[in-house]
This record gives sequence, structure tokens and C-alpha cells, in this order.
Amino acid sequence: MLQPVVFGLNYQTADFELRNRLAFASEEVPSVLKRLVNSGIVKEVVLLSTCNRTELYFVAKDVDFVINSLCDMHKVCPHNIRNHSYVYSGEECAHHLFRVISGLDSMVLGETEIVAQIKSAMDCAKYNQTLGSCLAGLFQMSLSTEKDVRSHTEINNVAISMGHAVVNYVEQYIAQLPNRKVLFVGAGQMMQQIAPHFHYLQLDKLMIVNRTVEKASLIATKINAEVGSLEQISNIINEYAIIVICCASNQPLITETMLQLETNNQLQKLIIDLSMPLVISNSLFSHNSLKILTVDDIAKLVDIGIDRRKAAAIEAESIIANKLSDYHAWMRKRSFTPLIRKFKQHSELIREESLLQAEKQLANGVNANEVLQQLSTQLTNRLLHSPLVNINTADENLQDELIELFSYLYDLKL
Repeated sequence: MLQPVVFGLNYQTADFELRNRLAFASEEVPSVLKRLVNSGIVKEVVLLSTCNRTELYFVAKDVDFVINSLCDMHKVCPHNIRNHSYVYSGEECAHHLFRVISGLDSMVLGETEIVAQIKSAMDCAKYNQTLGSCLAGLFQMSLSTEKDVRSHTEINNVAISMGHAVVNYVEQYIAQLPNRKVLFVGAGQMMQQIAPHFHYLQLDKLMIVNRTVEKASLIATKINAEVGSLEQISNIINEYAIIVICCASNQPLITETMLQLETNNQLQKLIIDLSMPLVISNSLFSHNSLKILTVDDIAKLVDIGIDRRKAAAIEAESIIANKLSDYHAWMRKRSFTPLIRKFKQHSELIREESLLQAEKQLANGVNANEVLQQLSTQLTNRLLHSPLVNINTADENLQDELIELFSYLYDLKL
């Protein structure tokens, strides 16, 4: 039976540039899933692509084919990726996922955004019919593990949020900027976590732009911000000195031509792009008047007590170890399923053939009691025929094992 496999790279194994090259925007994911499954090699697949990691969970006949296919979609050399990635299968795959969803493998220990991101990846795979029983069971177990970890450890209490880190950084530079106006671009899960932290700063104006205005309104009401469409961004962006971005796009949303930058070296804008891939143009990094940060830069600002971090992680790992035992038992049970199904089909065929023969005898006027006796005898003989023949014809060593197994299966005391 094929085991689940995860192929991925994250902030620990690959730098920002490489992660950015293999990151997939949300609108790309359905086509990636369908392309892999339509290959005939991949049976199930879930793609998780966040600012910290790109991970493909799959069940397939050929692991190398899957990795090469994913790299080819973004024209990335598989050899380069291999040096900065990881591949885990079976219980190692489960262990990795359990750690990821519990926040133990995050830049910010214990962060909760990853839970929503994994649920979203599951929903996308389910909608596109690439989530089969193997991965569905694995991911459901991961959700149960995450719940237990966060309920029975201090993992949430030692986590400093990304939003807290962003606001702390903005406070350091706000006095150097031409105004105290903030533009939020995007209204997804991470922005919902970050934006409310700005409510406590003394700011002149807050505005949120998003493809779906209604979604932006949900955040805006919490922080008393204005709302606009993403299509407006080129018309309003120069009004704001602070720009916080977290959204998905295949093309840059903020380019050099959109910004009215002066030639002096004074700081004009602080841009924090937490997207993966980045949605700002690479050319913006060369301007001295811009201070640009990525998710890696923000993560470096997070400071958590090492002792509390270790204690929480040890507790969480203990819970995960117990959950892995459950996963092992579940996979063992799944491995018997094909055999049980085939045995039932075999038994059902014998039953149907014997019943058909009995019905013919009854139709020909044979005595019902006689037919029932023959039916019961025939069923017993046919069901026991193959096991008994195989025991009798096996070599001595195997024969002893088969006799012991046979007595155990049928609860016979010899």
C-alpha cells in the first residue's frame, strides 16, 4: 500500500529568494492539483503554500516524478531544490505535519495562522477532488493533534504574534516618515491577525484594499479603517507612508511606476510585504527612500524566552508521539482493507453461486430439507477448501506457522 509523502522547503532549509521562486499563489493551486492527478501517477495531493513554506503532500507511484513536475511548473531546477528541501514518507510525513500544524515548525513558535492555512489547503484539495481517504485521514488526525497540543501545553502563551512584531517595527520608524497613514493590502487570515494591532497606534488614517471589498470591511470595522477595492491601489498608494501587504498574486501589484518617489535619500515609505511570492516589484529594493521588509525580516524580530519555548515544545512533542501511535494503528488497519475486501468478495461469490444452485434444485422439485443440507455442506466445503489445501501442501516450517495461525483465526484450541 502506498504511503503518504511530503516534499517541501521552508524558512529553515531555503532562503527567501528560493522559497519565493517555488511559492504558489492561491489561484494557481487548483491547476497544480489537477495537473498532478491527471498525470495518472498521483492518486491524492494537497498543496500548502505560505510565506514560510511550500509543501506538497501526496500519494503517488513515483516520488521523483512528482517533485520534478512541481519544480517544472515554476521553471525551477529540481537539483537546486533538492539541496534545500526535505522528503518524508509514512510516519515521518505524519510527524512533520503534526509539528507544522501545532506551530512547532513555525518562524513564530505556536502561531495559529498555519491552522487556517492547512484547513484552506484541505478544502481546496477536497473541492478539486484530489483529497482521497489516505490524506483525508492524515489531515484530520493532524487537526486533532493540534487541538490537543494547544489545549494541554503552554504553546500559545509563549508565542508572540507576527502582528505584534510588525507594529513594534513600525513604531521604530514612524517618526521618520512623512505621515502616519497606513494602507493594508489584502484581507486574508494573516491580515486579520495583523491589522488589529495597529488600532493601538496614534495614526492619521487607516485604509484596507482587497479584491473582495466585503471581506475587507470585516477588518475595517474592528480598527475604524476605510475600505477600498484593490483596483484603486495605483490612485491612492502615494498618500500612504506605511504599506502592509499580505495577499496572493501572480503579477506584481506595486511597481516602481506607481510610486512618486523623490530623488533625495529621506525615508518616504515603509513597505512590509508578507506575501509569498512577493507582490511588490523587485526593482523597489534598489531605492534608498524605501524601507522594505519581508516575512523573514519580521520573523527575526520575534523574541521568546528560550526556557519557556523548550518546555512547551517538549510537552507538545510528547502529545505528538502519542498521536503518531494512533496514526500507526490506523495505517495498519488500512493495510488490511484490500485483503478484507477481497475475502468478502470471494465469500460473496461462493454464497451467490451456491444459492443459485439451491434455487434451481428447489425449482426442479427437490425436497427443501435436502436442498438446505446440501447448501450448508457446500458453503462449508468451499469456504474451507483453499485454506486446508494450502496448509496440507505447504513445507513443514510454513505448515507449523499456518496451523498456529489457522487455530488463532478460528479460535480453535488444539
